[in-house]
Amino acid sequence: MPSVTISEPSTLITDYLLGGLTAVLAWRLLGVRRKPDTTHGARTPAPALGERRTPRQVAIFYWSGALSATAVGSFAGGTYHGFGPAMAPLSAALLWKITTLAMGVASFFLIAAAVTAAFIGSTRRTLLIAAAIKLVAYSWWMLTHDAFAYVIAEYGSTLLLVLVLLAANRIRGVAPHRAYLAGGILVSMAAAGIQQSGFRLHAHFNHNDLMHVVQMGAVWLLYQGGRRLRDADRRS
Repeated sequence: MPSVTISEPSTLITDYLLGGLTAVLAWRLLGVRRKPDTTHGARTPAPALGERRTPRQVAIFYWSGALSATAVGSFAGGTYHGFGPAMAPLSAALLWKITTLAMGVASFFLIAAAVTAAFIGSTRRTLLIAAAIKLVAYSWWMLTHDAFAYVIAEYGSTLLLVLVLLAANRIRGVAPHRAYLAGGILVSMAAAGIQQSGFRLHAHFNHNDLMHVVQMGAVWLLYQGGRRLRDADRRS
């Protein structure tokens, strides 16, 4: 039986850990688990396997989409770094495209969540359309480009937009949502800086691996802020 060689084991492991954490937090945002009903001692029956309940807040639903897409990108990226050199060129190239495009989808959902929590009516619709156009343009560009710097630029510009909305006190939520979101954005930017710097702690723990570890902290902060979001046109 032929042996399987992992080209970058640390990157694969840290990417998978990041993807696993992000996927779990995305699932939690969807509200799979129902809160027990203790009225008169009664309890709400457990949901059937795979049953989901859409959150009342659309912004939270979008935020879950952002984390879900990030998880897909992490799993695809880890697989690419771990097994890409041993794969057929076409398969490896497809895997990398999935990685980069998934991050574009994550960027779109982050914008959609922030816009939903900040604006109402025609302003919201216009900005959501603009976000969709941005996603299409990014995806079209990445079909013929592979540099991860473009992913950093796309995701970074989205984080900056959300940070501006936070600074303007536009994004609605339950305190301390602004602190969590701002913290998650700043830690994400630090992680991107690490990735672009090429810094490595060890010969077997490079800039990508360190970025994944730092980004796990950012994802937890973003989750904490995201679950506190409230739609701009809803009171609760």
